[in-house]
Formats: sequence, structure tokens, C-alpha cells
Amino acid sequence: MTIVQLVTRFQRRGAEVFAGQLSDELAGRGHDVVLVGLYAGNAATILPGRARAIDLVGRRRPLLSLRLLGRLVGELRRLEPDLVQANGSDTLKYASLARRRLGARWPLVYRNIGVSSRWLRYPGQRSWIRWLLGQVEVVASVSEASRRDFARTYGFPDARIVTIPIGTECRDLAPREERRGHLVREAGIEDPGPLLLHVGSFTPEKNQRWLVEAFAEIAGRRPDARLILIGEGQLMPETRAAIERLGVGSRVRMLGGREDAAELVGGGDVLLLPSSTEGLPGVVLEAAVREVPAIAWDVGGVGEVIQDSRTGYVVPPGDGKAFIGRVLELIDDPQRARGMGEAARAWACAEFDLPRVAGAFERLYRDHAR
Repeated sequence: MTIVQLVTRFQRRGAEVFAGQLSDELAGRGHDVVLVGLYAGNAATILPGRARAIDLVGRRRPLLSLRLLGRLVGELRRLEPDLVQANGSDTLKYASLARRRLGARWPLVYRNIGVSSRWLRYPGQRSWIRWLLGQVEVVASVSEASRRDFARTYGFPDARIVTIPIGTECRDLAPREERRGHLVREAGIEDPGPLLLHVGSFTPEKNQRWLVEAFAEIAGRRPDARLILIGEGQLMPETRAAIERLGVGSRVRMLGGREDAAELVGGGDVLLLPSSTEGLPGVVLEAAVREVPAIAWDVGGVGEVIQDSRTGYVVPPGDGKAFIGRVLELIDDPQRARGMGEAARAWACAEFDLPRVAGAFERLYRDHAR
């Protein structure tokens, strides 16, 4: 089967990373998989090597780039795919319009990666997306919470929405001391106590500023604790200013965007995720398979990847006191944190193993391919 996976750009963000992993896994099963990026990026960041990659090197426009649409139409005409999957963001717009222009018979799968209603920004957007969805055969939603929201927001038929989560790779682990030592060296920390981590783009929904404020309170109780922030984005200067204002500069490390973010997470004690919206947070699974429990706001599909009080803690959104309390509870009881981490790995490897998830996509494609 020839499968085209369309992503916004080749970058280390959740939707694109998983699309790269899925493409590689499907290519290993004998499919001809082509990962296509709309906007200029770096394929090496997300593509291990068995699938092909095409970067259209487009430029993002407020509504639409006709030049980019033309490039996509040309590639799809040349590739003659059996199926195309659009993976969130602008990919629905371009894939739907390309299919319409080509009069194509190949089915279009749309991968819904978040809570759609949270991203409605302007009048007419809902109607525009409903029109684009007219070219979509089936929607693969990343979580049950996302599936319900998508059906409610766009009136898309329940019978044409399936829930398939992201997958993660359950590889052998290096010893805990080795993983911790690597993180400590990379972060430049001396004599560390508990290591708390956050991984994500510096955007409003990831809520790093609040996390820094919460950490200032945590550090007042545990001065040996350290917070490590991994990622990049528009709110880095604002976050850095908050760190200095709160006087925790010596206890917080900002490592920027890192291709080895998942490996660095494996050296921490607890992953923190106070996001205001999530579809199904891949970083929680990356931490879980490395025996690191997570504490997160209960938004979107968070409760579908964290078993509360067993593999981590799920906290009501906005309840800062409860969030901070759970953090202190785990760093004050490292044995409990380690037990939760071990349970997290066992559960993630059983329920979200990449080959299992890729198999679900493969069955979906076979059911709908031309």
C-alpha cells in the first residue's frame, strides 16, 4: 500500500514526531510510506529512515498559499497514493483542497490530535472546517475526549470517527543512575536533589509561567529541588523573566529545544504538565516508558494516559494547591515515586506500544483504502 502522511513541517512536536514514528513502523511492515511536510523543516528530526520524506518547503500564509497547494497537488498526482492521512493543524486544509482539485478517489484520513473546540478562533471557522471535512472518509481521534469533542464541535458522524492513541517505543532502559547522570551533566547541575521536568513548546497552552510560579513555592519547601524546562517558543523570554523575578534562577534550567528530550526525561524524578489543553500528551508516555511518573491537569485525554494514584496524578485544572501538594508528596517519598514510575512503564508498554498502535492504523487503512 502507498501511504502519504502529511504533516505541518518536520519538527519535534507531538503530532509530527508520532507521524514520523508511525511512518517508519508502517514502512517496516512493507508499505511504501511517504512523509510530506508542508512548511520548511528538517526531516532528520522526526524520520528514523525506513520511510521516504518530501519537504514542500512552503511558507505559511494567513489563509492559503496557492503555490504550496500546487506543489502538494503535483506530488500527490505523481505518487498516486492508496490513502492520505492529514495529521492535524493546516494539513486538513491542504489535503482536502488537493483531493478536491485532483478529483481523487483515494480516501483521506484526518488525524484529530487535540480538543478541537479549543482552537476555534474566528467567525466562520467552524463552517470552513465542516466544508473541508466533506472530503474526509474517516477521522482518527487521538483520545476519547478528543473524539467526543470533535463530533460535538463539527457534527461529524460518530460512525466515521475512531479513537486510536499515539504509540511509544518500549526499548530497554539504561540503569537509573546512568540516566540521571546524563541529565545532570546536560543541565549543568551540581549536587542535585529531586529533578522535576517539563517538556513542551513555550506557548500559552503549555503554561510554563504558572509552572515556574508553582516551583517557587515548591522550592520554598524543598530548596534542593530543581526544575528543568525543555523546549523552545515565543514565550521563552517571558518565562525567563518570571524565573528571575521569583529568585529561582539558580534552581531552574532552560535547555531549549533538544532532539534528545525523551532521553533526558528518563533521568528525572517527576514530569510536570500543567497544560490548559491536550489531546493525548505523548511526553507523558515518553516519560512513562522511562519509569518517570507524571503530574498533570485533567484536560483532554490526560486521564487516558495517567492512571491516577497508580502511574502518576491527575489534578483538577486550575487547582494549584492540589498540584503543588502532589509534587511535594512524590519528591518527599522517592520510593513511592519509583513505584509509580515502574507501574507507568508496565502500563504504557502494554497499552501504547508503537507496533500495537501502528497495527490499529494499518487495519483502519485496509478497511478504507481504494
